[in-house]
Amino acid sequence: MGNNENNTGNFLTGVIVGSIIGAATALLVAPKSGRELRTDLSEQMDSLREKSDGWKETVMEKGSQLTTAAVEKTNQLRQTAMDKGSNLAETVKEKAEEWRNNAKEAADTATEAAKSQADQLRETAHRTVDLTADRAKEAANKAESTANQASDKAAEKTAPVWSRRVTVTTGPEGRAG
Repeated sequence: MGNNENNTGNFLTGVIVGSIIGAATALLVAPKSGRELRTDLSEQMDSLREKSDGWKETVMEKGSQLTTAAVEKTNQLRQTAMDKGSNLAETVKEKAEEWRNNAKEAADTATEAAKSQADQLRETAHRTVDLTADRAKEAANKAESTANQASDKAAEKTAPVWSRRVTVTTGPEGRAG
């Protein structure tokens, strides 16, 4: 935009300077009297003044148009940047929400897995306790049985001889032993 204005200004300056030099050369080379030459110079100066006023108006209009176009482009760029910024903010917001949801799902999954493992451990502990209790009960029953047998044997040994039972066993040869 600045380069375009510079080129237009340089062109107009060249046109004006070239016209003045061309008119002065034409007047000086032409075979006329001093009065006629001054009149021609005066007319040429008036003509150049009118043309330069027209060019000035054209340059002013072009400058105004360029300024208006620059303002419009600036506003468009600003609006585009604002739209892009809003879109970017919305995208970031959506991604943050997505990451938050993913993190929540992962935490929920981990919580469920931990609960499941805790339930499995609890069940294993209950089975182990029940099994241990059953074995302890069996051991207690065996101990009671053994104690009863020992008590019975002790009672047999201490009982009078006439109340004892006599058991006869035969050996391999059929003899009583």
